[in-house]
Amino acid sequence: MNLRLMQPHELAEATRLADSIFRDGEQSSMGEAFPDLFSPGISHSYGAFTDEGKLAAFMGLAPAVVRVGPARLRIFSMGAVCTHQEARGQGIGSRLLDLCKAHADAAGAALILISGDRSLYTRAHCYPYGRTERFALDASAADRLKHRPRTEGLRISGLEPADLPAVHRLAEERSVAYEQSVTDLPRLLAAEAYAGCFKLVHRTLTARRGDGSLAAYAVFAVPGTAAAGRKAPFAVEWGGEPEAVALLLAEALERFGLPSLSVTAAWHERALLALLREAGLPSESGTNGGTLYLVNAQRLLEQAGPFWGETPLPPLRLGADGQYVLPGEGGAELKLSPGELVRELFDLGADGTQARSLPVPALPLPHANGLNYI
Repeated sequence: MNLRLMQPHELAEATRLADSIFRDGEQSSMGEAFPDLFSPGISHSYGAFTDEGKLAAFMGLAPAVVRVGPARLRIFSMGAVCTHQEARGQGIGSRLLDLCKAHADAAGAALILISGDRSLYTRAHCYPYGRTERFALDASAADRLKHRPRTEGLRISGLEPADLPAVHRLAEERSVAYEQSVTDLPRLLAAEAYAGCFKLVHRTLTARRGDGSLAAYAVFAVPGTAAAGRKAPFAVEWGGEPEAVALLLAEALERFGLPSLSVTAAWHERALLALLREAGLPSESGTNGGTLYLVNAQRLLEQAGPFWGETPLPPLRLGADGQYVLPGEGGAELKLSPGELVRELFDLGADGTQARSLPVPALPLPHANGLNYI
């Protein structure tokens, strides 16, 4: 078996393999849903080929930039991982994963965000990360969210093409988000990457002030006309003023005829979390989507440095035993396993506090199951 970087002309075969594993006749092709992986051009993905040149396995990899305040994190997203039935059980996935890790390192990335959480990843130092709260929004809670003083006078409507520049501006104003260009945004809306996995479609609402300016937008995954969907409707992504976002979440139930709506907010979205809690929505805690692989810890600290401002970055080194070593109190050395370091870097405690070994605050990341899902 020959494992190597995919060439542009081979991506059509990769699309066919992925479609055979993940799609049925009621869903769009993986090539349409994940253009960053399957469109012709420079490919970062890897494949396993038989001696006859047939593609037996594929591991999708795409670069991205995550904005965290003034910091910019260079990352890769991994997904659409699939193996032909005849090639399973040969350890191909683990070998492809090693190649992708090396590729990300050579490209200067700090992280790989992986859409999967199978043992293929968890046994290879890929860890759950982040803290989220998932709310169940029903009609009664929606009514409570609608009647708030700061949302009076806002006009709700569907997304129009002329709204895209203003929506992009609101997306750019988010402190924690994937970077999306003004041309990326309509492409991602049309792709329906995560929604399409569950036979849902995107619908977008905007909230407009009296002067015509946009206060917020929200993208939803809802049932389309062709299929009922494999998952309850959910909010995909949003931007703008938190109270206007909450109004859009509430409005979606009536606009799209939904009995309920699932809303997952990350721990750093404190204003929106407070509004949803005040409305009495039931919720459950969880982690961000998929798993995270720390490509290079020191590189992450350097790329995230602007987020921490004047806080001195801790000197961090990887010991021969695979443990990360940093200075502790009184000159002692503190050792952290890779999993412990990931928790220190990205997670709050169960009670929302930060009892930490690192002298820097936890690093927020955007929800991986949004528009940029891979």
